Amino acid sequence: MPHYRVLLTVLPRPELLDPEGETIGQAIRKLGVPAVYAVRAGRAFELRLEAPSVEVAQQTAKMLAERLLHNPIVEIYQLQALEEIMPSVH
Repeated sequence: MPHYRVLLTVLPRPELLDPEGETIGQAIRKLGVPAVYAVRAGRAFELRLEAPSVEVAQQTAKMLAERLLHNPIVEIYQLQALEEIMPSVH
């Protein structure tokens, strides 16, 4: 069965304050990099899964995001970089 890699990014909702992102943004400006004008801090999950098709892999990743890996009240998520990979040897 094919193996897939999915990157799940979880960020605070845009309408909510992000104190961690603000602190990081201030630190970036103190380093003398004025080009960065906004930072949102969040979490990233790399999921490696076995599925019969890319569609099933997407459905599984979406289910995990919605039921476990993000809080829909205060966070949004995005699935990215879905690709077929060679399975890792353990």
